[in-house]
Amino acid sequence: MFLRVELDGASWLADVGVGGLSPTCALRLALDVEQPTPHETRRIVQEGARYFHQAKLGETWADVCEFTLEEMPPIDREVANWFTSTHPQSHFRNRLMAARALDDGARMTLLNRELTLRRRDGSAESWQLDSDAALLDALGRHFEPHFDADTRFVW
Repeated sequence: MFLRVELDGASWLADVGVGGLSPTCALRLALDVEQPTPHETRRIVQEGARYFHQAKLGETWADVCEFTLEEMPPIDREVANWFTSTHPQSHFRNRLMAARALDDGARMTLLNRELTLRRRDGSAESWQLDSDAALLDALGRHFEPHFDADTRFVW
C-alpha cells in the first residue's frame, strides 16, 4: 500500500511493504523521471490507467509493483492482508523470507536457504545455506533476530 502525501505542491509516494526492494525514501509521483535513492535508482512509468514503480538493477529496469491512483477501500486492504497471512497457498506462509537495506546501498535477502547480497551497482552474489546452523547464523548476523541453536524452520 502506497501512502500519497502532498507536500509543497508536489505528490510523493511512501511504501515500506514491497519486500526486498522496498524503497528507502519517498518517491516523487512524477512520470519517466529517474529518482536516485540511498539504494537503487527508481522511476514511475505509466501504461494506460496503470502505473509501474520500477527499480534499476544494473542496467535493467525491474517492475517492483503496479498501481493506480485510486484510493484503496479498507475492505480490499483487509482481505489482502487476511489472504497473505492465512491462506495455505500464500507464499508468506510457505517460505522463510527476510530482507534488509544496508547503509552502503546494498541489500541482503534471504529466501528459504538462499542468502543474496545485491550491491548498489546491481551486481549480486548468492550462497546456499546447507545446514540449520548456517541458516540460524545468517539470520542472526545479517538480519539480527537471534534464535536458540535447536530452532528449526519448516516451510
